[in-house]
Amino acid sequence: MRHSLLLIALLLLPIFSAGRQKADEVNRDAIFANPQWQEKYDKYAPKGEMIDALKPILGSDMKIDVYLGLWCPDSRNNVPPFIKILDVAAATLPVRYFAVPRKASRDIKYYVEEMQVERVPTFIFYRGGKEIGRIIENPKAGMLEDMFDIVAK
Repeated sequence: MRHSLLLIALLLLPIFSAGRQKADEVNRDAIFANPQWQEKYDKYAPKGEMIDALKPILGSDMKIDVYLGLWCPDSRNNVPPFIKILDVAAATLPVRYFAVPRKASRDIKYYVEEMQVERVPTFIFYRGGKEIGRIIENPKAGMLEDMFDIVAK
């Protein structure tokens, strides 16, 4: 009887967990564990005049959540420049990084359903606890330019 219940539970688990992906909070060490990510960070040189314009509008009431795939080329191309921009701007606002696994199947729409993160990386900007903008997958004009457009609102 116990084995039958265990078998039923194992068979039903995929049904009840379908579409639920787990994002794990990671730190910079985990992000830069891959030398390619560190190389992208080292090579990126943000424009000084844009950094000077960004600094005063990075307010203390802001925070940013970043959803990324450590396996994802777009994350590798865009997360290191994002981090470099914040470092050069000496930004002290809270930033949390969440690594997501690859989608278990094509039927799963979101990497993180409650945040509606459909593509990675996704950078979510908040001011006063309210979302003010996102950069999804690849910036339109450039990471620094897109960040400035969002925080200048």
